[in-house]
Amino acid sequence: MVIPVGSLINCATIILGALLGLMLGNRLTPNLRTIVFQGLGLCVFVIGVQMALDSANILVVIFSILIGGIIGELIGIEDLLDKTGEALKRLLRSGNGTFTQGFVNATMLFCIGSMAILGPLEEGLRGDRSILLTKSLLDGFAAMAFAAAMGTGVIFSALPVLLLQGLITIFAVYLQAVLSPDMILELKATGGILIMGISLNMLELTKIRLSNLLPALPCVVLIVFLMGVFG
Repeated sequence: MVIPVGSLINCATIILGALLGLMLGNRLTPNLRTIVFQGLGLCVFVIGVQMALDSANILVVIFSILIGGIIGELIGIEDLLDKTGEALKRLLRSGNGTFTQGFVNATMLFCIGSMAILGPLEEGLRGDRSILLTKSLLDGFAAMAFAAAMGTGVIFSALPVLLLQGLITIFAVYLQAVLSPDMILELKATGGILIMGISLNMLELTKIRLSNLLPALPCVVLIVFLMGVFG
């Protein structure tokens, strides 16, 4: 079995960045925390737009978002993630009012995107950790900013990152036979739209139940596969 060393490093940088962010956040006034949070939200929006514009067939993205949202709402993924965050908060006896928000938002940001898929795939297939090491550096700085604004919940986003990326690395040989370049491209674009949603929530422009849109990602794979089969 392949050991997901790259993902372990990624988790370590998220935890380290979050801890540094907590130390920094304690020294920030409420106004400074607000401007840091808003600035981060704008940067996250730009990242999402860049990813979304890579789509070669926007209809795939649209249908995936719509179908995935219906599935996610029926399952209640958002409620499950919120309950997980609240359970961690009670377990740690944390008084942080944004614990769950930090956990959910950071988890979404770190787990969605092409690097979160391609990185562990490359490690599992070829032992190449360069993508994951680059992602680790980026995630570390993002975790620092998130934790400074939203607190301790960001630290625990490292757990789903390790679970997702670790499984991709371990089962990379099987996933390579399933994920075509077209699928990865549309996964990236769909993930970009979800990341744009994170930004809108952070800026408090609206409240999108983003976790319920996560089934859009497997829907992308299915739709692109069916398009390949039926032309």
